[in-house]
Amino acid sequence: MSLYLILLWLTALVLPPAQTDGLTLRARAGYDRLYKDGAAVPVVVSARNDGPPLEGEIRVIGDDLGGEPLVYTAPISLPTQSDKRVTLIVHPPSFGGSFAVQLVSGETVVAETETGSLNVVPRDDLFYGVVSADPGGLSFLETVPGARPDAAVAFLELADLPEVSSAWNGLDVLVLDDVDTSRLTAGQLAALRAWIENGGQLVVAGGAGGPRTAAGVAGLLPVEVAGVSSVEALPALEAVGAAAGGDAPFSSPGPYVVTESALARGELLIHQDGLPLLAHSGLGRGGVFFLALDPKAPPLAGWEGAEAVWGLIAAAAPGRAPWGVDIQDGYAAVQSVSSIPGLRLPSIGSLLLFLFVYTLVIGPVNFLVLRRLKRRELAWVTIPALVLLFSAITYFTSFRTRGGSPMLNAMSIAYGSVEAERLRTQTVIGLYSPQRARYDLSLPYDSVAFPLQEGFGAAPAGGSLEAIARAGGMTLAGVRTDTSEIATFLADAHLPRPAISATAALSAEGDAVAVEVRNDTGATLENAVILYGENQYALGNVNAGETRRASVRLVGVPTAFPTVLPYPLAATPDPLFPTPIPVPINPLVFDPAPILGAVDYFNDPVAYPRWQLIQAIYYAGGTGAVRVPPATEMVTLGGWLDGSAQPLDAGGAAVTRTGATLVLLEVLVEEGGGEESGGAGVQGSGGE
Repeated sequence: MSLYLILLWLTALVLPPAQTDGLTLRARAGYDRLYKDGAAVPVVVSARNDGPPLEGEIRVIGDDLGGEPLVYTAPISLPTQSDKRVTLIVHPPSFGGSFAVQLVSGETVVAETETGSLNVVPRDDLFYGVVSADPGGLSFLETVPGARPDAAVAFLELADLPEVSSAWNGLDVLVLDDVDTSRLTAGQLAALRAWIENGGQLVVAGGAGGPRTAAGVAGLLPVEVAGVSSVEALPALEAVGAAAGGDAPFSSPGPYVVTESALARGELLIHQDGLPLLAHSGLGRGGVFFLALDPKAPPLAGWEGAEAVWGLIAAAAPGRAPWGVDIQDGYAAVQSVSSIPGLRLPSIGSLLLFLFVYTLVIGPVNFLVLRRLKRRELAWVTIPALVLLFSAITYFTSFRTRGGSPMLNAMSIAYGSVEAERLRTQTVIGLYSPQRARYDLSLPYDSVAFPLQEGFGAAPAGGSLEAIARAGGMTLAGVRTDTSEIATFLADAHLPRPAISATAALSAEGDAVAVEVRNDTGATLENAVILYGENQYALGNVNAGETRRASVRLVGVPTAFPTVLPYPLAATPDPLFPTPIPVPINPLVFDPAPILGAVDYFNDPVAYPRWQLIQAIYYAGGTGAVRVPPATEMVTLGGWLDGSAQPLDAGGAAVTRTGATLVLLEVLVEEGGGEESGGAGVQGSGGE
């Protein structure tokens, strides 16, 4: 920990706050200068004004990726003797790096500074955020990765937690210890809940400061906190350490300070004669833990068995199914919004017919008409005239083919728990313009969006807009489009779950899962499928107001595809890649016909962009946080809803809207409630 403090001290010397005429500007990026690979990064800017009043804006200058750099802005008002904080959500810089930050009044830069350099946390590692009065006592968490390859820890303040829930996506576990959570804003609490519902793990620690730590998040806790007491011994806690192979006793004798509580929901993982020591309740894909002890004080501090207690928490961080990963293939994502209905090129047959008619009219027909009129000398007039006529027809036909109004095409993927209020929704946005123009695209405040370029990794493209502005909402300001160009963006938000419910129950023999789906959205859930293990079963269209039931057999269904594929894929071993790489199987990619409702999806104008959207989330390597959930534990309901889930406003411009949403809802399988295996079960697409 001493090295960490020394580094912070050196950073403060190297990057002093910018000061100009009574203005002081400070900025820091990421979570304690760390960020998860591929996740958006919060940049917290603090501005103090000891001079005259000032109206201006904060600008964060992002990467320059072959074009103009991305610029993020937010307005700021600084009266005399004021101190304000602004948070902007930015795309992570390439290979770490830092951001330039400016305070601008009019067109004048009145103060500027830089954030410190960022360090990346690998995508599959477990990333802890710790908010504590004494963060050094929890630095050991970097040695508790759970089921992940490694772990990293960021030490934070409550004010570092953004109100934009998508900016939390990089965190896996948040530990609140001995802090006054009543200071959390309504926006922070809403973002916290959305983050938990989509896989985040909240840990609220107790001890002497337990009641005030629990005060602001009481509605999320599995317990009702009563007060603080002391106990002389905790044999139940010692038993957890012994069960994990640690026989060392507590480092200090009792009494031990415990936050008293009673279980309100969820389950008790560790308790002493009914007194909760570690309680847990699920919330969507994530969960909330209450630890009744101070992790920095005895008996946990200095005890070898403490790692087993934290191991229970770390192991609860959920993985993601291969069909639930982030959009990674920029090329496929761009293609999904580039195929706009009504803007397809003429077919080869149409072009050949046009050339045939053109040749026929300008040649034989023209000659026969002039010969009948006995005015063949007029050919020098009629031929140029016919050429001009057909050129005009070609021009106006092409003009009409490209459309007369701008089009906004949005393709969304909404993934999460069927029990959650909100789902993480990634949306590829394509703005088509028939002529050169500028547009403003507005999204809700709790959204992040960046320009998107073709390429793996869904990297941003600079130069396609003036700024990404955040005020009452989030605006892609000054989007520039050339004639017949499509400007593409990637948005991320936690949006309300569609009114679709589902249940799943395992048969008494454990060889079948009974699934019931109810669609109350008011629209058809198209080409619905049930994903179970590495297989899928096609439900077909589920109409509005319809309840659909199916029994999916689990025995006798071979795995549709191998769980380990050689890389590169080859019939014979490759000397450069002799060891096969585990690849989690995504049946939506390997057998897309059921979810697309078409076999020849390459030539289907509706299925093709949907196929490209599925390709954009193809995960092709590695282990760690991505795994196929066993069908006896979880199944996933998939299907399409017409239109995008992402709210978008084109700033008053008359645009034609198209798009679709791929809904992927995880459904936990309950035990012992399904149909008997001898019933009328339905075999999945894995085969007989």
